[in-house]
Amino acid sequence: MQTNPSSMAKFRFEYGITLVYLLLGSGWILFSDELTDLWAPNPVVAGHFQTYKGLFYVLVTTLLFYIFLRNHLQKLRKAEERALESDKLKSGFLANVSHEIRTPMNGVMGFAELLKDESLTQEERLHYISIIEKSGDRMLELINDIVSISMVDSGQVKLNYTSENILELLETIKKLFEAQALEKGLKFEIIPCRESQKVSQLFMDREKVICVLSNVIKNALKYTIEGEIKISCIRDGDFVRFFITDTGVGIPDGQFESIFNRFVQVNMSYTKTYDGAGLGLAIAKSYSELMGGKIWAEPNPGGGSVFNLIIPFKPLHGPRKQ
Repeated sequence: MQTNPSSMAKFRFEYGITLVYLLLGSGWILFSDELTDLWAPNPVVAGHFQTYKGLFYVLVTTLLFYIFLRNHLQKLRKAEERALESDKLKSGFLANVSHEIRTPMNGVMGFAELLKDESLTQEERLHYISIIEKSGDRMLELINDIVSISMVDSGQVKLNYTSENILELLETIKKLFEAQALEKGLKFEIIPCRESQKVSQLFMDREKVICVLSNVIKNALKYTIEGEIKISCIRDGDFVRFFITDTGVGIPDGQFESIFNRFVQVNMSYTKTYDGAGLGLAIAKSYSELMGGKIWAEPNPGGGSVFNLIIPFKPLHGPRKQ
């Protein structure tokens, strides 16, 4: 049988306030006469004290209960506000996800129906198959993002450190995204890390680093119409710092932090033009923090955005710990 955390908090509060009342009341009954003798040795003053000691007890307990209740109610109100905001964001997220599932599914079903036409040429048939494959990839990406967020929330994401060559890792990134960039007419450039001899061979979680970089680059590809996307890195103390620079639409002032929140997008009007459920940057932030790093965005002086990612590394000397 599972216990409701909110009901347990309510019971703990009730127990606490009852205990305080019992302790104050019992203490007052047992020791009020001794206090009277101590504070009011004069019989006349003692008589007045005896007359008003009940009122004094009521005032003291009222003040204590007011402070106790006010703090508790403030916590409840804040929790209620967070719950309402979360419900609002989740409703928007579900509406967006339903759209993201419906759109590629319609593409799959529609073009699958068209493939039944025997009069189609081979070129048309291959074109329709290509659209179905892209729609399937889009749905799979959405499902993977939802699974990743769920695993982060449930604490099931584990780090797996391995020996990695940064140059090879960046080459992997280039192979994954260069074709997509060229298809959009964008320049995709990888700049080797400065002091490459000091950062070439490191001990880090390859899968998580590639996932974070990939989500940022996908975002850059989505919002960059022309220009370039550039990835570079440097050694910054005990961290490797990656820069992902694009010449896209940029990020409005005041939203450089909120874009990393789940269920939040830079501008909801973009959803009519750009696909995506808005989970990629939230996953990137969660993974970077899980690795002990940090990710943030800032404006690109030449237009667009610059995403900064810092990841701690373990040099390949001394004992290794998983």
